[in-house]
Amino acid sequence: MSDGPTNSEPGSSDGNSTGLVLGGGGARAAYQTGVMEYVGETFPRASVPLMTGVSAGSINAAHLAADPGPWAHRTGRLTSYWEELTMDDVFAPRSLWTLGRSLVRGTPSPKQTLLDTAPLRAYLAERLPTDEEERLTGVAENLDAGRLEGLAISTSNYATLQTVTWVQGRSMHDWERPNRIGRRTTLSLDHVMASTALPMIFPAVRLDDAWYGDGGLRMLDPLAPAIHLGADRLFVISTRYERSQVEANQAARTPAYPSPFQMLGILANVLMLDVLEHDAAVLRRVNRLVRQIRSEQRGRLQPIDLLV
Repeated sequence: MSDGPTNSEPGSSDGNSTGLVLGGGGARAAYQTGVMEYVGETFPRASVPLMTGVSAGSINAAHLAADPGPWAHRTGRLTSYWEELTMDDVFAPRSLWTLGRSLVRGTPSPKQTLLDTAPLRAYLAERLPTDEEERLTGVAENLDAGRLEGLAISTSNYATLQTVTWVQGRSMHDWERPNRIGRRTTLSLDHVMASTALPMIFPAVRLDDAWYGDGGLRMLDPLAPAIHLGADRLFVISTRYERSQVEANQAARTPAYPSPFQMLGILANVLMLDVLEHDAAVLRRVNRLVRQIRSEQRGRLQPIDLLV
């Protein structure tokens, strides 16, 4: 369940801030770019001051928050990056010798993963505006220019199993909730790489004094970061739609045994999409409850518009 209107901590005082929520999964992140490019072409003067990203969605969020151009320009460039992307730009397989030797030594190491993500880091470093320490300088520039109010990137702390959301923005606050916290920081390429680091497949990334991986692992409240940033309207891009019962019954009559790829797809849905749908349903219910309260008695409780 996301905080919804019950625990909102506004990151801005204008009361009219849209938050973009970008979830995980490489194919889903590519789909997100198509949706956002359409929005950019249809509404070229659109303003999305608050952005949150998790897993592969953090790549899109980082680009959109760091690019200084108008929305249509940002989304167009992001689409071109995904169109240019090849498998070799994302990872390099580790040799069995390197992996085996690292495992035999018994000392935990970033080399004890199936794939090396150095190519992805290099690809992003060429396309995201960064400084010598790989901090996302474009984010600070857009904050100073008023084009952005906040960016949040979520990761998973391997030691505490908490979801840690790293936030850079104006008038932002740290937060603490059961199993998830928010921390102000200056975002860098390390935060993006950590958010996309699938356990055992991609190497974990050290942030401060701990190791972090994919932000979607234990994220039960994917809408919460945007609400903490102060969003009163949420734009969430999902790759699923609600099936009718007729469609569900047709799918259930499939005679073939489920393939391994189908099972992996189901697992990915459980980790990513089903949580999003549940959180959105809870937020809608909370909104209905809040609207039953007289406006003068709501205090800080306000409905949050949701578009999925």
